Amino acid sequence: MTVASLVSLTPSGTASSDLRSPAEPSAELLNGTDALQPLAGGLTAAQFAHPDTRFKPAMRWWWQKPLDNAEALRELQVIADAGFGEVEIAFSDGAWATDDQRTILGAVLDKAARLGIKVSMTMGKAWPVQTPGTGAGSGFASQELQYGLVHVSGGQSFSGPVPPPIDAAQLPQARRLVAVTAARVTEAGPDVSTPGQPPAKSTVLDPDSLTDLTAQVKNGSITWQAPASGDWELFAFWSRENKGNYTNPLDADASRKAAQDLDQIQIGKDNAAKLRKSGADLFEDSLELHATSLFWTPTMESEFRSRRGYDMAKYLPMMFVQGESDFPVPPKEPTPDFSLSDGSASKIRHDYYETLTDLYLANHLHVFQDWAKQYGMQYKAQAAYLQDLEPIRSFRSLQSFGARSETESLDAGENLPVSPDDPAWRNSLAFQQTIAAGVHQGGGDLLSVELGAIFKPAYSMNLDDYRDLMGKEWAAGVSQPFIHGFALQSAGAAWPGTTRFAESVTESWNDKNFPQWSSWPALNSYFARGTSVLETGTAKTDVAVYSDSFLSPRGHQSPFNAQRLEQQGFSVEYLDPQGLAKDARPEHGELFPGTSGYRALVVDQRSITHEASAAILQAAKAGVRVVFVGALPDRDTTYASGARGDAEVKNNVAATLKLASATKAATQNDVANALKRLRLAPRVASGGTQVLSQWREIKGGAYVYLYNPSDHPVTFSPSFGVQGVPAEMNLWDGSIAPIAQYATGNGRTTVPMTLQGGQGAVVAINKDARPAVHVTGAPPEDGSFLVGAGKIVFRATESGGQTFQLSNGRKTDVTAEVRTDDDRPLSGVPSSRPSTIDQWTPWSLTVKTVSPTGGATVSIPSGLGDSQFQQFRLKDWRDITQLTGESGVGTYTANTTLPDGWHANAAEGVQLDIGHVDGTADISVNGRFVGTQLTDGRHWDITPWLHPGTNSVQITVRTTLRNAVSQYTKKSTASQPYGLRGPVTLTPYQDYVIYDGK
Repeated sequence: MTVASLVSLTPSGTASSDLRSPAEPSAELLNGTDALQPLAGGLTAAQFAHPDTRFKPAMRWWWQKPLDNAEALRELQVIADAGFGEVEIAFSDGAWATDDQRTILGAVLDKAARLGIKVSMTMGKAWPVQTPGTGAGSGFASQELQYGLVHVSGGQSFSGPVPPPIDAAQLPQARRLVAVTAARVTEAGPDVSTPGQPPAKSTVLDPDSLTDLTAQVKNGSITWQAPASGDWELFAFWSRENKGNYTNPLDADASRKAAQDLDQIQIGKDNAAKLRKSGADLFEDSLELHATSLFWTPTMESEFRSRRGYDMAKYLPMMFVQGESDFPVPPKEPTPDFSLSDGSASKIRHDYYETLTDLYLANHLHVFQDWAKQYGMQYKAQAAYLQDLEPIRSFRSLQSFGARSETESLDAGENLPVSPDDPAWRNSLAFQQTIAAGVHQGGGDLLSVELGAIFKPAYSMNLDDYRDLMGKEWAAGVSQPFIHGFALQSAGAAWPGTTRFAESVTESWNDKNFPQWSSWPALNSYFARGTSVLETGTAKTDVAVYSDSFLSPRGHQSPFNAQRLEQQGFSVEYLDPQGLAKDARPEHGELFPGTSGYRALVVDQRSITHEASAAILQAAKAGVRVVFVGALPDRDTTYASGARGDAEVKNNVAATLKLASATKAATQNDVANALKRLRLAPRVASGGTQVLSQWREIKGGAYVYLYNPSDHPVTFSPSFGVQGVPAEMNLWDGSIAPIAQYATGNGRTTVPMTLQGGQGAVVAINKDARPAVHVTGAPPEDGSFLVGAGKIVFRATESGGQTFQLSNGRKTDVTAEVRTDDDRPLSGVPSSRPSTIDQWTPWSLTVKTVSPTGGATVSIPSGLGDSQFQQFRLKDWRDITQLTGESGVGTYTANTTLPDGWHANAAEGVQLDIGHVDGTADISVNGRFVGTQLTDGRHWDITPWLHPGTNSVQITVRTTLRNAVSQYTKKSTASQPYGLRGPVTLTPYQDYVIYDGK
């Protein structure tokens, strides 16, 4: 989409109107063109152009020893100057819990208050939370449960100490006996020989034989005779501190003790009042919980009994799944150590995992949010994911507690370049949609992402890589980037500066040596505008997919392929059993009608909770479309309900399918057609083009973010589920402008558009505005429409004739004459317009390199092109002898000549397209700055800066540090392409008025 404001026009081509189409304009149609009107309850033009600080990106700021107060204050200033609205201090060993740390924190908080930016900080030096008072031996450290067993033949007796843990030789720490049980084996499987490695098959136990023998234990020993029939297992279960030695995430007292430690040794009493002025979040980073066996806490048995309705002791064997309680959770549940012959063991594990999440929410997340409030701050967490915890419920609960939520690109499995062809692309999208679902269901729209941590050689992130990543994250429902990250510099650090992760993970920015640092303001303005849109209004999504799976970066435990839905424009999130049963409150055809507004529920599970099955029936009765995929659910996932629960699931599913709002689909690929049969249209109907979208409902209409996930342009005509007047919100320049071409009817608005590969765009639709005259019909060829000064203009970039239909019933013929002189030879008298073949003198390049010694200036006067046409295929720096292995800032210069009689006027001009750039690019014409380009595909109208005679164009390219780091430190051989690659082209245009406002 291209929209611009225009002054009065005097085109030299021809445009004529006639009344060949006798259709009368609608009585609702206003004369003139659509005027820009802010949406009621939305952003004003000024608020969008200059977003509030709370919408600006944040920068992760690593503090490492030795700390330097003056350097910290200097860096805070440069981070703020780059357009960041918040810093997030990440402490590390030696730079935490010291007098210097607390003193410098106080100075930073004071300066942040003066600068008007916010300060957040990690909770401790490591993740998850670890403090001196909650470590090993404190009684507050993380715990696990491990089992030991002995095989006892039928009729034989066992007498002696109960069996020790199976890994007691490797992990001899103190332990406490929790329970002793026995069970008869119906099918033997191999014993677990290496903890963490699942057996080839489960040992199957007889459910009727499960016996709790704990009361028979005396002084750690037991005498027990196995019943006569079959072989038996005698189990002993031991609790102990696990290998993580972090704060127990299931124990409220442990969380409170950790908070007390942080009050004293990290924050300090002198900084409490300062945090109330400048503080934002107290942040718990990645939840990297590790257990050799099963997560545990001293109150687990009583909590399980009260929450699940039965004693867990004799069922403990079925809860053990090697590797499931160790970060990161596997993409598929490994083979359990034990199962039951009636197939009910999975229900017992479900009950354990549900209890685990209950305790994590109540005793960890809620406790820390209550603690953060004393500082006027919020607790923020990367909650639940990559663990055997329920992610959707966890993030919805965070929202209800008043806390903040964060995800990350690394643990989601994001890769560069972002492409649907990447095998991890689909899972990483579902990962983020799952987390966003919890936030949106809870009524939130703020979801930050730790952006840019990638397992690739450090120093290799271009700023466009962050844009590329964030484009997809926005499409998944994430709103705000927290950049990973900036390293506090230490005096005397080896070039190119102090780093947090050396060569292994991107990125440890500093402002002194990274050439692209000065380009951050342009990207941060773009990010802030996108965030302001996505954090305004209410997030609405079309389809909820039932899911009780954990989140893994290596694959979803219950994958759903939404590609066919996306091709029709449906937006997708996920919904957990408890959310469906307790919080969804279906009404008027929607689940979560006050927040997410899901209009359809897709169930592709064989087992669901009986409570969820009842909720599905109620949803269908309320008009929510329900689609069951494949074989119908016929089992309850909870244990205590027994056969009654299974029957309830079957009956509720059958009753649901009798309703007109429910149907079946054979496969996931058939769901889109099933929704069509149910007469459900997406909020953004894309007509077969795969586009991801985010919808924000505003009192006066809607904001819609559209994202093309492919690597090629798509031209399509999305139909939006609100009728009104559309406008484009340009994230790059902050403008909001009416869209010239659209159609309305049947409660919808249709806008033809083209999105480049990986591009995101925002459309605002004002439902309160009455349409004025606009263009309808097919989109133009070789040009675009503009609205301004009460006129509609066609901007032609090629000669030729076209006819345009107006909404007032008129048609306008345009015969465009755009002189491109594409047949002119390479020599001769310059034309009145630049030639598309030979627009430039040969390009020259001057580079200021960066190196441990300060760099040098390298001049390349000519020979940059790989062909006789200098604007095509300009060389990679690695192919230029003087620049091999160098990084830095390079300025390309070339001239184009316009004749003495040339002059710019309001009806004609010239666009500059610099093609592909490996780096960022600052563009100047005749010494005057035009703009910063971070991504390909932008067109720059340079007409105001041109004049007769010689015109000079300068393109200043800023590279990454990667090649120079490899060249000078010799720690890696990694390299990447650099430079202006082109083609660099000038495209003349001619403007034609097709409606003059009368």
